[in-house]
Amino acid sequence: MKKLLIGGLLAAFFAGKVVYADGLQFSAYLSGAQEVPAVETEGSGRVKVKFDKGLSSLWVNVKVRNLAGNLVGAHFHCGLPGTNGPVAFGLIAPGDLTFDGQRIKGTLDNSDFTGADCTGAVGRPVSNIAALAFAMEEGLIYLNVHTDFLPSGEVRGQLLEDEDEDDEDDD
Repeated sequence: MKKLLIGGLLAAFFAGKVVYADGLQFSAYLSGAQEVPAVETEGSGRVKVKFDKGLSSLWVNVKVRNLAGNLVGAHFHCGLPGTNGPVAFGLIAPGDLTFDGQRIKGTLDNSDFTGADCTGAVGRPVSNIAALAFAMEEGLIYLNVHTDFLPSGEVRGQLLEDEDEDDEDDD
């Protein structure tokens, strides 16, 4: 009974607050060499992703530098390394996060799903944030940054589990 009361009090305290501490987190280095096919670019970057404990939203921080073109899109795609796949969640176009010239930063939730069918690319649907987290755990998701110079993608990175507790602004 005491545990139930404490649990209820904690739930009431955290109601309406998104808690990212101790949630799943992933990261990737972005490069043209990871594009399929690989592209020559001086561009590079890093992405960090943190899921809330309820797997209903995620916080994303993408830093890019030295892109050859102007950023026109950034997305989470379904696909194994060395393969291309559909866009499951858009950060920018589709997606409404903003790019300040170096960084894309913000929160995605289930409403940001693009409607893509990832089954052919990764063997299962990736139609909500929880499914995205589980697919990332298995190395089935990559981030692709598209520019007007290289519209099919200038830098890309496969998301892998990251236990580093650095703050959200780290490189």
